[in-house]
Parts: sequence; structure tokens; C-alpha cells
Amino acid sequence: MKPGFMSSVYPQQTLAELIATARQYGYEGIEFRTEWKHAHGIELGASEAQIAEARRMLADAGIGASCLATSVRFNSPDPAEHLPQRETLKQYVELAAALGAPCIRTFSDKLPEDSDADREKVLGLAAESYAAVDAFAGQHGVTVLVETHTNMRGDWARGIVDASGAEHLGVLWHIFHHLSRGQSVDEAYGYLREHVRHVHFALTDDVSDADQQRMVDLLTQDGYDGYLSVEIINPQEPAEVLRQHIDKYHTLVAASGR
Repeated sequence: MKPGFMSSVYPQQTLAELIATARQYGYEGIEFRTEWKHAHGIELGASEAQIAEARRMLADAGIGASCLATSVRFNSPDPAEHLPQRETLKQYVELAAALGAPCIRTFSDKLPEDSDADREKVLGLAAESYAAVDAFAGQHGVTVLVETHTNMRGDWARGIVDASGAEHLGVLWHIFHHLSRGQSVDEAYGYLREHVRHVHFALTDDVSDADQQRMVDLLTQDGYDGYLSVEIINPQEPAEVLRQHIDKYHTLVAASGR
């Protein structure tokens, strides 16, 4: 398990500054939030030379590009609305491969909750869209992720993965969201355990220390070797956020016995 953080913690920092920040606080990976005009420059409009230079800078510093956090979303009940999202995702697959990022965050929420039939329709369309991009992702050595975001439960995310039949689709686990909907860490992980490829980590009053510890314990028991990536968006005191989270990361990992 490795500590990382999303560029949303420091959206105004350039890539060089993010790398310096990661090294200063002991983080091993940076997750690049795209489409939000962050100063890092890792975007679809960047040139091949710019991305090659970014990859070199990260490699020279020993910092991983842990994930591309995109806004790609497969949650529409209209199949036609999925098609442009699939094409955008393919562009991100190419960007991730060029940068050396192993995975791409996408969404399939918010899901209908008042009608099981409506929800199953959306879940099925999401599975079809992920399946449609799977071979392309595999050719580029990139894994696409669906996040347990807003009302995306662990069992629903697992249903997308299973129904898609995709070999290069995994899950980005963020416990806050399903906890807020009444699904425990253990219940969600029971569905997700072999599919978790990236984890969002946020210390908030809404998530107990016990739940944070249980998350790390379960991941440790299964030999998870990906990132715990801090996702705090535009904090007022980003340096303090990174200090608090790296300290908590080490406390949680030590308590897990790893």
C-alpha cells in the first residue's frame, strides 16, 4: 500500500510543485484531476512532448502517476448519450498510457433509487459501455475504474463489473459514499475485494477512525499494493491536509500489522 494524493488538494500547483510537495510530505503518487483547470497541465489538450516531459519528471523524482481522475460518466438511461463518453474515455486511455498512469477514474452514478427497473437499466448500459472500451484499454495497458461515488453501492459496482465481462475494469473504492447510504465497510468490501484497484482516502467527521482502520485492515489482509489517494477538494489549508493524512496513513498501516 502506498500513500498518494489528488491534485485537487493543491489545484494551483504546477507539476513540478506537486512533485516537490509529494516528496516533502512523503507521498509516493499523484492522482491528476483533469478538466478542472488545475495547473499541472495533464489534460487531453496537452502535446505529446508535454506528456513525455511530465512522465520523465515523475520518473526522475520517483513519484508515480497513480490515476487519472476524469469526469467520464456512464449513468444515462439513453444509450445515445453513452457514445460520446466512450470516445472521451478512449482519449483518456491514450493519455494515461502515455503518462504511465495505470488507471482511469470514471463514474456510473448517480443511480435511480426509486425504481429497481430504472436502476438495472442504467447499470446494464454502463456495463455495455465499459465492455465496449475494454479491448482498447487492454491494448494500452490501462485499467478503467468505476468509483463507489454518491449512491453507488458496492454490490451495484460489482454488478457492473460482472455484467460487463471486461478484463480491464476495476473499482475505485471510496468508503465515505456507501457509508453515508448505510452500507458498511465490510459489506461493500465483500462485493469488491478482488476488484479494488485504487482507493480514495479522506479524513472527515462523517467517517469514523474505526471505519478507516477496517478499510486498511481489509486491504492489507488481501495484499493490496495500490494507492490510498487523498481526495480533499480545494482545502483552505492544503499543507495541513497533507500532513494530517500522511500521519494518519502511517498510523493506520502500522495498526494493520503490515
